[in-house]
Amino acid sequence: MYDLLDELGIEEGDLEWYMLAACKGMSPNWFYDTYESDKIHAEQIDQMCMNCPVAVECLQEGERDKNWGVWGGIYLDLGRVDKNYNSHKTPLIWSELEKIHGKNFL
Repeated sequence: MYDLLDELGIEEGDLEWYMLAACKGMSPNWFYDTYESDKIHAEQIDQMCMNCPVAVECLQEGERDKNWGVWGGIYLDLGRVDKNYNSHKTPLIWSELEKIHGKNFL
């Protein structure tokens, strides 16, 4: 990625992690209020987050700042995994998220 930044003439320090997020420009409601309202919607958000180049930084911020909503593909409540809002996730999805984030959630 740093080669790309060089090619574009952008200094690494000029970017914040969220500027590279896959969800940039999307409706925030999809990651908060309506996330678990539709299983297909939630699964699509999960897939997007699992393929996001800044998923790790996103989850770290959500945990550190005790946020709620989807952060790094995981719904948090006060910075902790919310089992109810993540109930649609299969063991395979949790396994992928654990690989991405380098830690166990279950």
